[in-house]
Amino acid sequence: MNKLKLIIGLSIAILFSSCSEDEDTEPIIQTVNGFNYKGSFFSVDKAFIKDFNIIDNEPSKIAIVLSNVDPSRTTPKWGGVNYFYFAFEASKVIEGTITPVPDYSIRENADFDNFSILAGNTILRHNDPRVSNIAVSSFINIKSISVDEIDLDFEFTRPDGEIITGSYTGTYE
Repeated sequence: MNKLKLIIGLSIAILFSSCSEDEDTEPIIQTVNGFNYKGSFFSVDKAFIKDFNIIDNEPSKIAIVLSNVDPSRTTPKWGGVNYFYFAFEASKVIEGTITPVPDYSIRENADFDNFSILAGNTILRHNDPRVSNIAVSSFINIKSISVDEIDLDFEFTRPDGEIITGSYTGTYE
């Protein structure tokens, strides 16, 4: 009888020691100053706004660039550059939604040299010869803009159903 109690006790101990709590292994998706693509987060912690018409208040192309490199840097950066560019026609940047986004490019692991973004993985681009890199839907929501700060979020859907989401909140040059 003692052997039976010992065997049952050992069996119960082994059973409990072999069980562990189930853990959620879903990735934590970040949502500020970067974009999410295929389960990975790509930081874009610098923002730049370029109005192509500085002469008068007529509508013209306005570009907003989010990146993890400063475009005024004088030394090249080979690899590791995350880049989100979009442009639209307006007389100034105001709060509101832009949809569809007419001009855009999203890249990761690109190179930066002499104010140009080169190579890298093109996630999306409005005029890409590969149809798989042209968004089937897109929007940018500019939640607020001031003299030196902008708060926006965006979402683009690729033809394969992959959704790229992101946001930026902070200062801009």
